[in-house]
Amino acid sequence: MMKATAHRGEIIKEAIKASGVAIGIVAEKVGVSRKTLYNKFKESSIPYSFILRLGEVIHHDFSQEFPHLSKSVKKEPPLPQAQVINNLQLPFDSEPDEAPKPQLSSPAEHESELVLLQRKYIALLEKFNELLLKTS
Repeated sequence: MMKATAHRGEIIKEAIKASGVAIGIVAEKVGVSRKTLYNKFKESSIPYSFILRLGEVIHHDFSQEFPHLSKSVKKEPPLPQAQVINNLQLPFDSEPDEAPKPQLSSPAEHESELVLLQRKYIALLEKFNELLLKTS
């Protein structure tokens, strides 16, 4: 297992090499050019969202190299290729800065958490609908 401070570009380069998948194929499936992928190998701070996407393409679990990824990322079905956004920064793209929240214990705490999430969801839906109205 490698340290989280290791050179991310070197880690992904070695993982691609070990996978046996051609660089051109990997670049195409990730949605970048071969040159961009080679440039990523030189970067020491590649976003974790890119690393996760790369892991899906080469079928490699990067949680061995970056242990905090396995704790903060839940496996979701991949988006269709047309909907992938290449420069999306996700909350886990930076190093973990705090320990995870302790688990909620009482039903009242679960209910209040659920109500809070519901309010956030409704607010986001309303903003989304406003944007749809503005663009149409």
